Amino acid sequence: MHVFAFDRDWTVDVNPHPRHEAVPLEWVKHLAHETHHAVYAIGNQDLAEEAAIPGVVDIVGRHADNWDEWLGGKQPDGYYERFPTRRERLSLIADLHPDADEYVVVDDLDLSDIAGWAHYHAWEFVPAVERGEIHPDLPWAREPVADGGYPTSAGIIPVDAADLAEFIDEYADAPAFELRYDDESSERTYLLADISVIDRTVERPAAAPAIRCHPASPRADPFSVRVDAVEQLSTVDPPAEAFTAAAEAPTERATALRRLAEAKPDAVTVSAVLTLLDNQNEDSRQDALRALRLVADNRPEDCTPAIPILRSLLQRDDLAAPADALGTLQAIGETDPADIAPLTEEIRTYLGAADDAVRRESVRCIAAIADGDPADAVDAVPALATVIEDQADGLPYAVYTLSCVTQEFPEAVEPAAGALGDVIADATQQDSVRLNATAALGRIVGEHPDTGLDIVDDVAALFDADNRKLRNNAVGLVGDVATVHTDVVEPYTDDIGSLLTVDDTYTRINASAALARIAEDFPDEVAPLAPQFRTLLDDDHPVVRKNACWALGHLGDDTAKSTLETISETDDDEDVRTRAMWAVAQIEGAHDP
Repeated sequence: MHVFAFDRDWTVDVNPHPRHEAVPLEWVKHLAHETHHAVYAIGNQDLAEEAAIPGVVDIVGRHADNWDEWLGGKQPDGYYERFPTRRERLSLIADLHPDADEYVVVDDLDLSDIAGWAHYHAWEFVPAVERGEIHPDLPWAREPVADGGYPTSAGIIPVDAADLAEFIDEYADAPAFELRYDDESSERTYLLADISVIDRTVERPAAAPAIRCHPASPRADPFSVRVDAVEQLSTVDPPAEAFTAAAEAPTERATALRRLAEAKPDAVTVSAVLTLLDNQNEDSRQDALRALRLVADNRPEDCTPAIPILRSLLQRDDLAAPADALGTLQAIGETDPADIAPLTEEIRTYLGAADDAVRRESVRCIAAIADGDPADAVDAVPALATVIEDQADGLPYAVYTLSCVTQEFPEAVEPAAGALGDVIADATQQDSVRLNATAALGRIVGEHPDTGLDIVDDVAALFDADNRKLRNNAVGLVGDVATVHTDVVEPYTDDIGSLLTVDDTYTRINASAALARIAEDFPDEVAPLAPQFRTLLDDDHPVVRKNACWALGHLGDDTAKSTLETISETDDDEDVRTRAMWAVAQIEGAHDP
């Protein structure tokens, strides 16, 4: 808490100094009534009424035992016999707040000699408040600024290159930097769009550590400065004009918009970028595309007007920066896949690009499109399979896209089954990638069981995966193979059997279904699991109960007959009752001559 003591005349704006700035009365009121600080009127007592704050009489009144000493009696003219001096008033106030963080007196009289009190004239107090020096939480405190006049949030006077590098890393996302350095005894200040320590100057013992500076102005070239010449580096938040004001030629405007987009993407006008995309200068077009992509990452919905020109650019054979064009489309597609779906053909041509970044962005575009409507991505399946086979950067997105397509067109992805199997078998892939691969291949195998024959061993290795979804998909996939090829799955009976009692409903569903199919052709191998299936007749999930009836019927399990008869009449689920009735008939039929 701060304690504030205000004079009135030539201090507060109700009676300001004729040649100096005054403290607004509203500030005094706010401090008194909207903050936890203590505020008093110590000069002209009209301020006590104007600001509704304690005056001298109130201050003395809080020292009741000393009333006569400081005021005495009230005289006929309304004044008291005595009145404490200005310095005595401050002493009385300080006694009321012995634990205050700071004592501030604002008066046109010089009271700087009073111990414990910080004295300000009004014309000193107001700018001090605005600089945040009185208290940073006051509403009138402006953002601190660097020497160049831009708001700053952090700054450093570096001790050495390591100190400077740590600061740059910590504030890498700052909108811009302001550098002040010594240049042959002349102090220079630059607004920078980017800055970095030159590693080789740090690593070489004989070299002087230096920094590489990229000015915000499009007309200034990058330059280097020795670290020992740096006087101060500050993070700043300049207005958009600081990046673009000096730009005249199209090349300069493109550079300026790219630097502005890197620092303040929300400040870039998309239409200004679009006018530069047709520029014949390749560097300008690259800068414009880069700016557009940065804007799209933050405001994708504002970039849809760029789609027609991006389409025409992607149709060109000489486009030097397709990654940024594709990245822009991907950002737009994440918001609304239908916006970029008409460009599927143009995007597909980049799925085989030699440049990893271009290939990755094209795959991400197709993934966004497939997320909206799998039909739009069907023609890309062969190229996506190649991406997976090549283990290219876009592999996770390619697998995801194939998983989307298999939801409606599993037969279209069947030629990629081998590539998906390789992903499942690759233990270095992330669980999420393998999960999408098992989901995609599972749908294919559900339609064409033969496609899973060569991958059963690798899939079975996932039965004990920590990721339950991955485990569930693996068991389900093997179960789909078992619909036709129980002989291929039968060797894993015990492994699957261990999953019948796990605390996961979908694992129990898939495991009980797979074993029920095996039991039809290989009852002797599944028979040891009959006690577990009898337990599953009480499972909470009806599909698990149905699968248990199915398995016990194939096993001809006499022990379960009575329970099955009860279930056939009392289970809440009609499918379970029907399957239980079937199982009873199977068991009875096994004993018929």
